Amino acid sequence: MTQIEACPRISIVTPSYNQARYLPETIESILRQDYPNLEYIIVDGGSSDGSVDIIRRYETHLAYWISEPDSGQSEAINKGVRRATGDLFNWINADDVLFPGALHRIAAAFAREPEADLVVGDHARGGQRARITRLSAAPSRLTASIGGWPLWVGQQSIFVALGTLRRVGGVREDLHCMMDAELYHRILAGGGRMVRANGLIGMMRDHPEAKHQAQKGQWPPERQRILQECAIKPAAVERARMKLRLHRVFDGSHIRSWRLARQWRGRHPWNETLRTEGDA
Repeated sequence: MTQIEACPRISIVTPSYNQARYLPETIESILRQDYPNLEYIIVDGGSSDGSVDIIRRYETHLAYWISEPDSGQSEAINKGVRRATGDLFNWINADDVLFPGALHRIAAAFAREPEADLVVGDHARGGQRARITRLSAAPSRLTASIGGWPLWVGQQSIFVALGTLRRVGGVREDLHCMMDAELYHRILAGGGRMVRANGLIGMMRDHPEAKHQAQKGQWPPERQRILQECAIKPAAVERARMKLRLHRVFDGSHIRSWRLARQWRGRHPWNETLRTEGDA
C-alpha cells in the first residue's frame, strides 16, 4: 500500500468571491499541509478584483477550479461537492486558513473512527492579519439533546464524510449564513456520529468585509427561520447551551481552551511564514 492509499482522501473546496487580499494565504495554508492525498478545488463566483489571476498561479496544484457567477457561497460549495471524490470534505473560505498539520490530525482521527460522519478539531478566530484572538477546544459532543441542534460550530474545523454529505443533500442553497449549522443539524438529528481530532485545525478570520460582519443583520432572521422549521424553541437552545458549557468543564475541553489561549493568542497560525498581500 502506498502512502497515498494509506491516507483517506480529503477534498477541500474554497468558495471565493472578491477576496484577493486574503486568498493567497488561504491557498498556501492548504497546499503547505504536506498531506499526500489532498484534492483541492476552488469555486470562484466571478470575482473582479484579481482573484482569478491568483488562482491561475496555483492551477497546477488544483484538482479543479472555475470562475463564474453563482447565487452565493452555498451554491459554490455544492458545486465543489459534485466534483469532489474524497472520503472527507470541508470548505475553507477564501479568507480563512488551516493550521500546519491540520489534515494529518483530521486523517488520524478518521482512522480511529472510520464510520464517523463528522471529524471535529479545535478552532480559532483571528483578526485581519490572521493573529489569533480567540480559541476553543472541541467538546466531546456538539449538541445537548435538543433534536440534534449543534451548539458548537467551528466550521473550518469540522470535516464531513463525503458520503454522508451527499446522502443528506449537501448544503442548503436557500441559506446564506447558517448553512453550516443547519447541515450539522441534519446529520446529528439523523444519528450521525462524531470523532474528535487532537489539536487545532482551522481559523476563521474577522475583518470588515467578512460575511459574518458585513451581513450581520441577516443572521438572526435566518437562524429563527431554521429553528422554526426544526420545531426548536430558542429558549430550549439556551438551556441546552448552558448544559453544554457544564459538559465542557467535565470533558476537559474548557481547560484545553484556556491552555490553547495561553499558547497561541496573538500569534499567527503559521508563525509568520504566511503573509497576506499588503501585510508584508
